[in-house]
Amino acid sequence: MKTTIAKFDWLSAGQCPTMAWRGIRAAPTPPDEAGRFRMEQGQDVGSLARKLYPSGILVSRTDGKTTAEVTQCLIADGAIETLFEAAFHAGPFVAKADILRRQNGAWHVLEVKSSFSDTKKTGDLVDDLAYTVMVLQRSGLPVAQASLLLLSRTYRFGDSPDHLFDVIDKTAEAHARVADFESAADSLAQALFADAPPKPALVSACRDCSFFASECLGAGITHTVLELPSLHHTKLKRLSAEGIIDLSLVPADLKLNDRQERAKCAALSGNTVVDPGLSAALAAVEWPCHYLDFETVSTFLPLYSGHGCHRQVPTQFSIHHRDSIDAEPRHSEYLADATKDCERELAQALIEALGQRGSIIVYTTFEQTRIKALRDELPDLAGPLQAILDRLVDIEPIVADHVYHPDFKGSFSIKKVLPALVPDLSYADLEVANGETAIMWFARMARGEVSSPAVEVIRQQLLDYCKMDTLAMVRVHKALGELAAGNRQAVPQEAALTA
Repeated sequence: MKTTIAKFDWLSAGQCPTMAWRGIRAAPTPPDEAGRFRMEQGQDVGSLARKLYPSGILVSRTDGKTTAEVTQCLIADGAIETLFEAAFHAGPFVAKADILRRQNGAWHVLEVKSSFSDTKKTGDLVDDLAYTVMVLQRSGLPVAQASLLLLSRTYRFGDSPDHLFDVIDKTAEAHARVADFESAADSLAQALFADAPPKPALVSACRDCSFFASECLGAGITHTVLELPSLHHTKLKRLSAEGIIDLSLVPADLKLNDRQERAKCAALSGNTVVDPGLSAALAAVEWPCHYLDFETVSTFLPLYSGHGCHRQVPTQFSIHHRDSIDAEPRHSEYLADATKDCERELAQALIEALGQRGSIIVYTTFEQTRIKALRDELPDLAGPLQAILDRLVDIEPIVADHVYHPDFKGSFSIKKVLPALVPDLSYADLEVANGETAIMWFARMARGEVSSPAVEVIRQQLLDYCKMDTLAMVRVHKALGELAAGNRQAVPQEAALTA
Protein backbone atom coordinates (compact mmCIF):
# COMPACT_ATOMS: atom_id res chain seq x y z
CA MET A 1 0.00 0.00 0.00
CA LYS A 2 1.21 3.49 -0.81
CA THR A 3 1.95 5.88 2.02
CA THR A 4 1.64 9.09 0.00
CA ILE A 5 -1.07 10.79 -2.05
CA ALA A 6 -0.01 11.75 -5.56
CA LYS A 7 -1.81 13.89 -8.11
CA PHE A 8 -3.50 10.89 -9.74
CA ASP A 9 -4.85 9.74 -6.36
CA TRP A 10 -6.14 13.23 -5.56
CA LEU A 11 -7.91 13.66 -8.88
CA SER A 12 -9.29 10.12 -8.62
CA ALA A 13 -10.66 10.93 -5.18
CA GLY A 14 -12.38 13.96 -6.69
CA GLN A 15 -14.37 11.56 -8.84
CA CYS A 16 -14.91 8.92 -6.15
CA PRO A 17 -13.12 8.64 -2.79
CA THR A 18 -13.86 4.91 -2.64
CA MET A 19 -12.16 4.36 -5.99
CA ALA A 20 -9.11 6.31 -4.80
CA TRP A 21 -9.04 4.37 -1.50
CA ARG A 22 -8.92 1.07 -3.38
CA GLY A 23 -6.49 2.47 -5.94
CA ILE A 24 -3.76 3.32 -3.46
CA ARG A 25 -3.97 -0.25 -2.12
CA ALA A 26 -4.02 -1.99 -5.51
CA ALA A 27 -0.91 -3.46 -7.07
CA PRO A 28 0.40 -1.15 -9.80
CA THR A 29 -0.58 -2.21 -13.31
CA PRO A 30 2.07 -1.60 -15.97
CA PRO A 31 0.79 0.25 -19.04
CA ASP A 32 0.23 -1.66 -22.26
CA GLU A 33 2.17 -0.88 -25.43
CA ALA A 34 -0.22 1.88 -26.49
CA GLY A 35 -0.13 3.36 -22.99
CA ARG A 36 3.66 3.39 -22.98
CA PHE A 37 3.64 5.16 -26.32
CA ARG A 38 1.33 7.87 -24.98
CA MET A 39 3.68 8.33 -22.04
CA GLU A 40 6.66 8.61 -24.40
CA GLN A 41 4.85 11.26 -26.42
CA GLY A 42 4.15 13.21 -23.24
CA GLN A 43 7.83 13.00 -22.35
CA ASP A 44 8.73 14.29 -25.81
CA VAL A 45 6.44 17.30 -25.33
CA GLY A 46 7.95 17.91 -21.88
CA SER A 47 11.49 17.80 -23.28
CA LEU A 48 10.62 20.39 -25.91
CA ALA A 49 9.02 22.62 -23.29
CA ARG A 50 12.28 22.61 -21.34
CA LYS A 51 14.08 23.98 -24.40
CA LEU A 52 12.19 27.24 -23.87
CA TYR A 53 14.26 27.79 -20.74
CA PRO A 54 17.82 26.73 -21.65
CA SER A 55 19.29 27.70 -18.27
CA GLY A 56 16.88 25.45 -16.36
CA ILE A 57 18.06 22.51 -14.25
CA LEU A 58 16.41 19.08 -14.34
CA VAL A 59 16.02 17.83 -10.76
CA SER A 60 17.26 14.29 -10.13
CA ARG A 61 18.50 12.19 -7.22
CA THR A 62 22.09 12.83 -6.23
CA ASP A 63 24.43 12.03 -3.33
CA GLY A 64 21.83 9.84 -1.66
CA LYS A 65 19.28 12.66 -1.45
CA THR A 66 15.67 12.34 -2.60
CA THR A 67 14.43 14.54 -5.43
CA ALA A 68 12.46 16.58 -2.86
CA GLU A 69 15.63 17.19 -0.86
CA VAL A 70 17.59 18.10 -3.99
CA THR A 71 14.79 20.49 -4.94
CA GLN A 72 15.08 22.33 -1.64
CA CYS A 73 18.85 22.70 -2.08
CA LEU A 74 18.40 24.16 -5.56
CA ILE A 75 15.66 26.53 -4.39
CA ALA A 76 18.02 27.82 -1.71
CA ASP A 77 20.51 28.82 -4.41
CA GLY A 78 19.30 32.25 -5.50
CA ALA A 79 21.33 32.08 -8.70
CA ILE A 80 19.10 29.31 -10.07
CA GLU A 81 16.08 30.71 -11.89
CA THR A 82 14.37 27.66 -13.42
CA LEU A 83 13.83 24.07 -12.27
CA PHE A 84 12.33 21.15 -14.18
CA GLU A 85 10.50 18.31 -12.41
CA ALA A 86 10.98 19.94 -9.00
CA ALA A 87 9.64 17.55 -6.34
CA PHE A 88 7.76 18.43 -3.16
CA HIS A 89 6.55 16.44 -0.16
CA ALA A 90 4.06 18.10 2.20
CA GLY A 91 2.63 15.70 4.76
CA PRO A 92 1.07 12.83 2.82
CA PHE A 93 0.87 14.88 -0.39
CA VAL A 94 3.53 14.70 -3.10
CA ALA A 95 3.82 16.57 -6.39
CA LYS A 96 6.24 17.53 -9.15
CA ALA A 97 6.17 20.84 -10.98
CA ASP A 98 6.93 20.48 -14.69
CA ILE A 99 8.54 23.93 -14.77
CA LEU A 100 9.22 26.18 -11.79
CA ARG A 101 10.55 29.71 -12.32
CA ARG A 102 11.73 32.24 -9.76
CA GLN A 103 9.64 35.42 -9.92
CA ASN A 104 10.14 38.51 -7.69
CA GLY A 105 10.79 36.57 -4.51
CA ALA A 106 8.11 33.99 -5.29
CA TRP A 107 7.61 31.35 -7.97
CA HIS A 108 5.77 30.75 -11.23
CA VAL A 109 4.47 27.19 -11.70
CA LEU A 110 3.93 25.96 -15.27
CA GLU A 111 2.30 22.63 -16.04
CA VAL A 112 2.97 21.23 -19.52
CA LYS A 113 0.02 19.51 -21.18
CA SER A 114 -0.57 18.09 -24.65
CA SER A 115 -3.97 19.78 -25.07
CA PHE A 116 -4.42 22.67 -27.50
CA SER A 117 -4.22 26.15 -26.02
CA ASP A 118 -7.67 27.12 -27.34
CA THR A 119 -9.45 24.20 -25.69
CA LYS A 120 -12.66 25.21 -23.94
CA LYS A 121 -12.51 22.28 -21.52
CA THR A 122 -9.87 23.44 -19.07
CA GLY A 123 -11.52 22.33 -15.81
CA ASP A 124 -9.49 19.14 -15.44
CA LEU A 125 -6.30 20.93 -16.48
CA VAL A 126 -6.85 23.64 -13.87
CA ASP A 127 -7.51 21.00 -11.20
CA ASP A 128 -4.25 19.32 -12.18
CA LEU A 129 -2.39 22.63 -11.89
CA ALA A 130 -4.14 23.57 -8.63
CA TYR A 131 -3.11 20.33 -6.93
CA THR A 132 0.53 21.10 -7.70
CA VAL A 133 0.14 24.65 -6.38
CA MET A 134 -1.50 23.35 -3.19
CA VAL A 135 1.35 20.94 -2.44
CA LEU A 136 4.01 23.57 -3.19
CA GLN A 137 2.34 26.08 -0.90
CA ARG A 138 1.92 23.48 1.84
CA SER A 139 5.65 22.84 1.61
CA GLY A 140 6.29 26.54 2.23
CA LEU A 141 6.93 27.74 -1.33
CA PRO A 142 5.19 31.03 -2.25
CA VAL A 143 3.44 30.72 -5.64
CA ALA A 144 2.78 34.04 -7.36
CA GLN A 145 1.66 32.74 -10.75
CA ALA A 146 0.26 29.49 -12.12
CA SER A 147 0.06 28.75 -15.84
CA LEU A 148 -0.61 26.02 -18.35
CA LEU A 149 1.86 25.47 -21.18
CA LEU A 150 -0.30 24.11 -24.01
CA LEU A 151 0.17 23.22 -27.66
CA SER A 152 -0.41 25.80 -30.38
CA ARG A 153 -2.67 24.99 -33.32
CA THR A 154 -0.42 27.03 -35.60
CA TYR A 155 2.66 24.86 -34.99
CA ARG A 156 3.78 22.82 -37.99
CA PHE A 157 6.23 19.98 -38.45
CA GLY A 158 9.79 21.27 -38.28
CA ASP A 159 9.00 24.54 -36.49
CA SER A 160 11.14 25.46 -33.48
CA PRO A 161 9.85 24.80 -29.92
CA ASP A 162 9.26 28.56 -29.61
CA HIS A 163 6.24 28.08 -31.89
CA LEU A 164 4.98 24.88 -30.24
CA PHE A 165 3.59 26.29 -27.00
CA ASP A 166 1.28 28.98 -25.70
CA VAL A 167 1.44 30.06 -22.05
CA ILE A 168 -2.07 30.38 -20.59
CA ASP A 169 -2.25 32.22 -17.26
CA LYS A 170 -4.60 30.39 -14.88
CA THR A 171 -3.46 32.00 -11.62
CA ALA A 172 -6.86 33.20 -10.41
CA GLU A 173 -8.63 29.96 -11.28
CA ALA A 174 -5.88 27.81 -9.79
CA HIS A 175 -5.82 29.70 -6.50
CA ALA A 176 -9.61 29.51 -6.27
CA ARG A 177 -9.42 25.74 -6.67
CA VAL A 178 -6.58 25.56 -4.14
CA ALA A 179 -8.89 27.18 -1.60
CA ASP A 180 -11.50 24.50 -2.32
CA PHE A 181 -8.88 21.75 -2.12
CA GLU A 182 -7.46 23.03 1.17
CA SER A 183 -10.85 22.86 2.84
CA ALA A 184 -11.04 19.13 2.09
CA ALA A 185 -7.40 18.03 1.99
CA ASP A 186 -6.85 16.85 5.55
CA SER A 187 -10.17 15.05 5.88
CA LEU A 188 -9.69 13.42 2.49
CA ALA A 189 -6.19 12.23 3.43
CA GLN A 190 -7.60 10.77 6.63
CA ALA A 191 -10.33 8.95 4.67
CA LEU A 192 -7.90 7.55 2.11
CA PHE A 193 -5.64 6.08 4.80
CA ALA A 194 -8.47 4.78 6.99
CA ASP A 195 -8.79 1.03 7.56
CA ALA A 196 -12.19 0.87 5.87
CA PRO A 197 -13.10 2.46 2.52
CA PRO A 198 -15.36 5.50 2.34
CA LYS A 199 -19.00 4.64 1.80
CA PRO A 200 -19.42 4.24 -1.97
CA ALA A 201 -21.95 6.12 -4.05
CA LEU A 202 -23.10 5.57 -7.61
CA VAL A 203 -21.37 8.21 -9.75
CA SER A 204 -20.31 8.60 -13.37
CA ALA A 205 -16.81 7.36 -12.55
CA CYS A 206 -18.31 3.94 -11.73
CA ARG A 207 -18.65 3.28 -15.48
CA ASP A 208 -14.88 2.99 -15.96
CA CYS A 209 -13.91 1.87 -12.47
CA SER A 210 -12.01 -1.42 -12.35
CA PHE A 211 -13.31 -2.05 -8.81
CA PHE A 212 -17.03 -1.45 -9.42
CA ALA A 213 -18.08 -4.95 -10.47
CA SER A 214 -15.64 -6.95 -8.36
CA GLU A 215 -15.21 -5.11 -5.06
CA CYS A 216 -17.75 -2.32 -4.89
CA LEU A 217 -21.40 -1.52 -5.59
CA GLY A 218 -21.72 -3.83 -8.59
CA ALA A 219 -20.31 -6.92 -6.89
CA GLY A 220 -22.72 -9.84 -7.08
CA ILE A 221 -25.20 -8.02 -9.32
CA THR A 222 -25.71 -9.59 -12.75
CA HIS A 223 -27.06 -6.46 -14.43
CA THR A 224 -26.60 -2.97 -13.00
CA VAL A 225 -28.19 0.35 -13.93
CA LEU A 226 -24.93 1.31 -15.66
CA GLU A 227 -26.04 -0.91 -18.54
CA LEU A 228 -28.71 1.63 -19.47
CA PRO A 229 -27.29 3.34 -22.59
CA SER A 230 -26.63 7.10 -22.35
CA LEU A 231 -28.26 7.45 -18.95
CA HIS A 232 -28.46 11.18 -18.13
CA HIS A 233 -26.49 12.31 -15.10
CA THR A 234 -29.63 13.60 -13.38
CA LYS A 235 -31.22 10.15 -13.56
CA LEU A 236 -27.99 8.54 -12.40
CA LYS A 237 -27.96 10.98 -9.49
CA ARG A 238 -31.53 10.02 -8.56
CA LEU A 239 -30.72 6.30 -8.67
CA SER A 240 -27.67 6.96 -6.51
CA ALA A 241 -29.73 8.89 -3.95
CA GLU A 242 -32.22 6.04 -3.78
CA GLY A 243 -29.46 3.42 -3.52
CA ILE A 244 -30.60 1.61 -6.67
CA ILE A 245 -27.81 -0.37 -8.36
CA ASP A 246 -29.65 -3.47 -9.60
CA LEU A 247 -31.23 -2.92 -13.01
CA SER A 248 -34.28 -4.93 -11.97
CA LEU A 249 -35.09 -2.32 -9.29
CA VAL A 250 -35.26 0.71 -11.61
CA PRO A 251 -38.51 2.54 -10.75
CA ALA A 252 -41.19 2.71 -13.42
CA ASP A 253 -41.34 6.51 -13.28
CA LEU A 254 -37.68 7.01 -14.27
CA LYS A 255 -38.93 7.58 -17.85
CA LEU A 256 -36.44 5.55 -19.83
CA ASN A 257 -36.21 6.15 -23.57
CA ASP A 258 -36.75 3.39 -26.15
CA ARG A 259 -33.10 2.33 -26.23
CA GLN A 260 -32.94 2.14 -22.47
CA GLU A 261 -36.20 0.20 -22.23
CA ARG A 262 -34.91 -2.23 -24.84
CA ALA A 263 -31.66 -2.66 -22.90
CA LYS A 264 -33.51 -3.23 -19.63
CA CYS A 265 -35.89 -5.78 -21.15
CA ALA A 266 -33.09 -7.69 -22.89
CA ALA A 267 -30.85 -7.79 -19.82
CA LEU A 268 -33.58 -8.93 -17.45
CA SER A 269 -35.14 -11.45 -19.84
CA GLY A 270 -31.83 -12.81 -21.14
CA ASN A 271 -33.14 -12.50 -24.70
CA THR A 272 -32.19 -10.39 -27.70
CA VAL A 273 -34.87 -7.74 -28.12
CA VAL A 274 -35.69 -6.53 -31.63
CA ASP A 275 -37.69 -3.49 -32.63
CA PRO A 276 -40.07 -4.20 -35.54
CA GLY A 277 -38.59 -1.30 -37.50
CA LEU A 278 -35.29 -3.17 -38.04
CA SER A 279 -36.32 -4.58 -41.42
CA ALA A 280 -37.24 -1.16 -42.80
CA ALA A 281 -33.99 0.35 -41.50
CA LEU A 282 -31.93 -2.33 -43.27
CA ALA A 283 -33.83 -1.68 -46.49
CA ALA A 284 -31.86 1.56 -46.84
CA VAL A 285 -28.88 -0.50 -48.03
CA GLU A 286 -28.47 -0.54 -51.81
CA TRP A 287 -26.68 -3.48 -53.41
CA PRO A 288 -23.91 -4.08 -54.15
CA CYS A 289 -22.63 -2.75 -50.84
CA HIS A 290 -19.14 -2.05 -49.59
CA TYR A 291 -18.07 -2.31 -45.95
CA LEU A 292 -15.48 0.37 -45.22
CA ASP A 293 -13.13 0.88 -42.28
CA PHE A 294 -10.31 3.40 -41.86
CA GLU A 295 -7.34 3.37 -39.56
CA THR A 296 -5.52 6.60 -38.81
CA VAL A 297 -2.44 7.78 -37.00
CA SER A 298 -2.62 10.69 -34.57
CA THR A 299 0.29 11.79 -32.42
CA PHE A 300 0.90 14.69 -30.04
CA LEU A 301 3.60 16.05 -32.35
CA PRO A 302 3.20 16.01 -36.15
CA LEU A 303 4.79 13.26 -38.24
CA TYR A 304 4.82 14.85 -41.69
CA SER A 305 5.65 18.14 -43.38
CA GLY A 306 2.85 20.70 -43.22
CA HIS A 307 1.01 18.85 -40.46
CA GLY A 308 0.13 20.18 -37.00
CA CYS A 309 -0.19 18.56 -33.59
CA HIS A 310 -2.82 15.85 -33.08
CA ARG A 311 -3.49 15.69 -36.82
CA GLN A 312 -5.50 12.57 -37.66
CA VAL A 313 -3.95 11.12 -40.80
CA PRO A 314 -5.75 8.26 -42.60
CA THR A 315 -3.21 5.48 -43.06
CA GLN A 316 -5.15 2.49 -44.33
CA PHE A 317 -8.52 1.16 -45.32
CA SER A 318 -10.19 -2.19 -45.69
CA ILE A 319 -13.23 -2.82 -47.86
CA HIS A 320 -15.32 -5.96 -48.13
CA HIS A 321 -17.58 -5.90 -51.20
CA ARG A 322 -20.78 -7.94 -51.41
CA ASP A 323 -23.41 -8.20 -54.16
CA SER A 324 -26.20 -9.45 -51.87
CA ILE A 325 -26.79 -10.40 -48.25
CA ASP A 326 -25.84 -14.01 -48.93
CA ALA A 327 -23.08 -13.43 -51.50
CA GLU A 328 -19.46 -14.32 -50.80
CA PRO A 329 -17.59 -11.08 -50.05
CA ARG A 330 -14.58 -9.82 -51.98
CA HIS A 331 -11.86 -7.80 -50.30
CA SER A 332 -9.63 -4.85 -51.16
CA GLU A 333 -7.25 -2.87 -48.96
CA TYR A 334 -4.63 -0.16 -48.79
CA LEU A 335 -1.85 0.59 -46.31
CA ALA A 336 0.30 3.71 -46.56
CA ASP A 337 4.07 3.88 -46.51
CA ALA A 338 4.70 5.16 -42.97
CA THR A 339 7.79 7.11 -44.00
CA LYS A 340 5.77 9.72 -45.94
CA ASP A 341 2.41 11.49 -46.09
CA CYS A 342 0.18 9.32 -48.31
CA GLU A 343 -3.19 11.02 -47.84
CA ARG A 344 -3.61 11.81 -51.54
CA GLU A 345 -2.57 8.31 -52.56
CA LEU A 346 -5.01 6.81 -50.06
CA ALA A 347 -7.85 9.03 -51.28
CA GLN A 348 -7.25 8.05 -54.90
CA ALA A 349 -7.10 4.36 -54.00
CA LEU A 350 -10.32 4.72 -52.02
CA ILE A 351 -12.19 6.35 -54.89
CA GLU A 352 -11.09 3.60 -57.27
CA ALA A 353 -11.91 0.76 -54.87
CA LEU A 354 -15.44 1.96 -54.05
CA GLY A 355 -16.58 2.51 -57.62
CA GLN A 356 -19.79 4.42 -58.23
CA ARG A 357 -22.57 2.02 -57.23
CA GLY A 358 -24.00 0.68 -54.00
CA SER A 359 -24.16 1.65 -50.37
CA ILE A 360 -20.96 2.07 -48.36
CA ILE A 361 -21.51 0.64 -44.90
CA VAL A 362 -19.58 2.05 -41.96
CA TYR A 363 -19.80 1.65 -38.20
CA THR A 364 -20.03 5.06 -36.42
CA THR A 365 -19.37 8.44 -38.03
CA PHE A 366 -15.59 8.11 -37.93
CA GLU A 367 -15.17 7.33 -41.64
CA GLN A 368 -17.55 10.15 -42.58
CA THR A 369 -15.46 12.63 -40.59
CA ARG A 370 -12.20 11.45 -42.13
CA ILE A 371 -13.57 11.54 -45.70
CA LYS A 372 -14.86 15.08 -45.13
CA ALA A 373 -11.36 16.07 -44.00
CA LEU A 374 -9.85 14.50 -47.11
CA ARG A 375 -12.41 16.31 -49.28
CA ASP A 376 -11.50 19.65 -47.73
CA GLU A 377 -7.76 18.94 -47.87
CA LEU A 378 -7.81 17.77 -51.53
CA PRO A 379 -10.16 20.09 -53.45
CA ASP A 380 -9.38 18.48 -56.80
CA LEU A 381 -10.83 15.21 -55.43
CA ALA A 382 -13.78 16.87 -53.69
CA GLY A 383 -16.36 15.67 -56.23
CA PRO A 384 -15.72 11.91 -56.03
CA LEU A 385 -15.13 12.10 -52.28
CA GLN A 386 -18.47 13.87 -51.80
CA ALA A 387 -20.10 11.16 -53.92
CA ILE A 388 -18.68 8.59 -51.47
CA LEU A 389 -20.08 10.58 -48.54
CA ASP A 390 -23.51 10.57 -50.17
CA ARG A 391 -23.49 6.74 -50.26
CA LEU A 392 -22.54 6.12 -46.62
CA VAL A 393 -24.87 4.05 -44.42
CA ASP A 394 -23.95 3.93 -40.73
CA ILE A 395 -25.19 0.70 -39.15
CA GLU A 396 -24.31 1.62 -35.56
CA PRO A 397 -27.51 3.67 -35.09
CA ILE A 398 -29.45 0.87 -36.81
CA VAL A 399 -28.22 -1.47 -34.09
CA ALA A 400 -28.73 1.08 -31.31
CA ASP A 401 -32.28 1.97 -32.44
CA HIS A 402 -33.51 -1.55 -33.10
CA VAL A 403 -31.53 -4.32 -31.38
CA TYR A 404 -30.26 -5.11 -27.92
CA HIS A 405 -28.48 -8.24 -26.72
CA PRO A 406 -27.86 -8.73 -22.97
CA ASP A 407 -24.12 -8.94 -23.62
CA PHE A 408 -23.99 -5.41 -25.05
CA LYS A 409 -23.72 -4.22 -21.43
CA GLY A 410 -24.83 -0.72 -22.34
CA SER A 411 -22.48 -0.25 -25.29
CA PHE A 412 -23.06 -0.37 -29.05
CA SER A 413 -19.38 -0.46 -30.02
CA ILE A 414 -18.41 -3.08 -32.57
CA LYS A 415 -16.20 -4.73 -29.91
CA LYS A 416 -19.36 -5.40 -27.83
CA VAL A 417 -21.83 -6.03 -30.65
CA LEU A 418 -19.68 -8.52 -32.58
CA PRO A 419 -19.16 -11.16 -29.85
CA ALA A 420 -22.82 -10.90 -28.87
CA LEU A 421 -24.28 -11.31 -32.35
CA VAL A 422 -21.45 -13.25 -34.03
CA PRO A 423 -19.76 -15.29 -31.27
CA ASP A 424 -17.69 -17.40 -33.70
CA LEU A 425 -15.73 -14.35 -34.96
CA SER A 426 -13.13 -12.81 -32.66
CA TYR A 427 -10.19 -10.40 -32.53
CA ALA A 428 -8.53 -12.57 -29.88
CA ASP A 429 -5.95 -14.22 -32.15
CA LEU A 430 -4.75 -10.98 -33.77
CA GLU A 431 -1.40 -9.49 -32.80
CA VAL A 432 -2.90 -6.03 -33.35
CA ALA A 433 -6.38 -6.19 -31.88
CA ASN A 434 -7.44 -2.57 -31.29
CA GLY A 435 -7.16 0.86 -32.80
CA GLU A 436 -4.77 2.30 -30.21
CA THR A 437 -2.23 -0.45 -30.84
CA ALA A 438 -2.58 0.09 -34.60
CA ILE A 439 -1.90 3.81 -34.14
CA MET A 440 1.12 3.08 -31.96
CA TRP A 441 2.78 0.70 -34.44
CA PHE A 442 2.19 2.93 -37.45
CA ALA A 443 3.56 5.93 -35.56
CA ARG A 444 6.62 3.98 -34.48
CA MET A 445 7.28 3.03 -38.10
CA ALA A 446 6.84 6.67 -39.14
CA ARG A 447 9.33 7.74 -36.47
CA GLY A 448 11.88 5.16 -37.59
CA GLU A 449 11.61 3.16 -34.37
CA VAL A 450 10.95 -0.21 -36.02
CA SER A 451 13.78 -2.28 -37.48
CA SER A 452 13.61 -3.09 -41.19
CA PRO A 453 12.99 -6.84 -40.74
CA ALA A 454 10.02 -6.12 -38.45
CA VAL A 455 8.34 -3.56 -40.71
CA GLU A 456 6.74 -6.09 -43.07
CA VAL A 457 5.56 -8.22 -40.16
CA ILE A 458 3.87 -5.22 -38.53
CA ARG A 459 2.38 -4.07 -41.82
CA GLN A 460 0.73 -7.48 -42.24
CA GLN A 461 -0.59 -7.33 -38.68
CA LEU A 462 -2.11 -3.91 -39.40
CA LEU A 463 -3.74 -5.23 -42.58
CA ASP A 464 -5.14 -8.23 -40.70
CA TYR A 465 -6.66 -5.99 -38.03
CA CYS A 466 -8.32 -3.60 -40.46
CA LYS A 467 -9.61 -6.53 -42.51
CA MET A 468 -11.19 -7.99 -39.39
CA ASP A 469 -13.03 -4.71 -38.77
CA THR A 470 -14.80 -4.86 -42.11
CA LEU A 471 -15.40 -8.61 -41.91
CA ALA A 472 -17.03 -7.89 -38.55
CA MET A 473 -19.40 -5.46 -40.28
CA VAL A 474 -20.23 -8.06 -42.93
CA ARG A 475 -21.15 -10.59 -40.28
CA VAL A 476 -23.04 -8.13 -38.08
CA HIS A 477 -25.05 -6.98 -41.10
CA LYS A 478 -25.93 -10.58 -41.91
CA ALA A 479 -26.91 -11.22 -38.29
CA LEU A 480 -29.16 -8.16 -38.32
CA GLY A 481 -30.81 -9.44 -41.49
CA GLU A 482 -31.51 -12.77 -39.80
CA LEU A 483 -33.00 -11.01 -36.77
CA ALA A 484 -35.20 -8.87 -39.01
CA ALA A 485 -36.39 -11.96 -40.88
CA GLY A 486 -37.09 -13.81 -37.66
CA ASN A 487 -34.51 -16.51 -38.40
CA ARG A 488 -32.81 -16.02 -35.02
CA GLN A 489 -34.14 -16.37 -31.49
CA ALA A 490 -35.30 -12.91 -30.51
CA VAL A 491 -38.14 -11.21 -28.70
CA PRO A 492 -40.10 -8.47 -30.47
CA GLN A 493 -39.94 -5.24 -28.49
CA GLU A 494 -43.70 -5.13 -27.85
CA ALA A 495 -43.62 -8.60 -26.32
CA ALA A 496 -40.59 -7.73 -24.22
CA LEU A 497 -42.17 -4.57 -22.87
CA THR A 498 -45.28 -6.45 -21.73
CA ALA A 499 -43.41 -9.44 -20.34
